[in-house]
Amino acid sequence: MRIISGQFRGRKLVDSKNLKLLRPTTDIAREALFNILFSARFLKETNFEFHNCNFLDICCGSGAVGFEALSRGAKSVTFIDNNSDHIDLAKKNAEILKVGNEAKILKFDARKLPKNNEIFDVIFIDPPYEDDYSTILESLANQGWIADETLIIIEFKTRRDINEIQNNLKLLELRSYGQTSFGFFVSKQIL
Repeated sequence: MRIISGQFRGRKLVDSKNLKLLRPTTDIAREALFNILFSARFLKETNFEFHNCNFLDICCGSGAVGFEALSRGAKSVTFIDNNSDHIDLAKKNAEILKVGNEAKILKFDARKLPKNNEIFDVIFIDPPYEDDYSTILESLANQGWIADETLIIIEFKTRRDINEIQNNLKLLELRSYGQTSFGFFVSKQIL
């Protein structure tokens, strides 16, 4: 795993092959994701601006997506995972990249989040593909993690039914890359 672009371009992240429960977003899928975030027409219609955004990486695993966001200009990233090994890995990656001030790493179950009062511009959700995405989305919404202007990106297995995932969100775009799909959503309240 490596950072693809931005200020940390080419920097390697800690090897995570020994963590059997970890399914990192591939370099190809990550590159496609960030290309979309910087150039997609559908995002321009929502007045989305990536530079200096506050980014939330839910079920962060190694943190590769969040660290890529920092590398490409996000102001801060909050990393959340319920697996202690994943949290330790994300902390090691933060140390390697020296981003302690821009990265907050928290151990929470995404289905049982505490109350929040911080506004996030982007929420990236990447739980194990078999998880119940709607419970995670309900937790985010009920505990104040999703604001009206938040862009929500959900990574899921390509053949999964998108209707069981979106839960009070408006689908802006769906993109697939092999076995991986990304759904781009906003709250239905702002449309």
